Amino acid sequence: MTARGRIPGSSGFSVRWFGGYAVTELPADRSFVTAPALAGELCAVLDAGAAGLIVDLRRAGACDSACLDALMRAARRARGWGSWLRLVISDPGARRVVRLVALDEVMPVHASVTDAVAAAARQASAALGGD
Repeated sequence: MTARGRIPGSSGFSVRWFGGYAVTELPADRSFVTAPALAGELCAVLDAGAAGLIVDLRRAGACDSACLDALMRAARRARGWGSWLRLVISDPGARRVVRLVALDEVMPVHASVTDAVAAAARQASAALGGD
């Protein structure tokens, strides 16, 4: 079951909810969003009660150091709430770069939203003692 919505007070990033997991897509045109604003948007989703946050970067193009910093800020907030952040990056080359700088150790990377949601569900099941 999914629900769509927007976080109150945000710049309009759409959020899809899969149970307690939130999925937000970084827009292709991020020129209107500064890195601190992006971090604020992602943290607002976590503050809204998301058990986990999946950030879909498939349309975002290049993610520069400011973007990576915003993701790291959100990942720290997630850990502070006992939550997590996962990334969706479909481009194999971009996923390789994320692995090279070891960001995948902080934020698991998946090729699709479906893969990320399934991995989160498996992790939740394992934490509850399921298989």
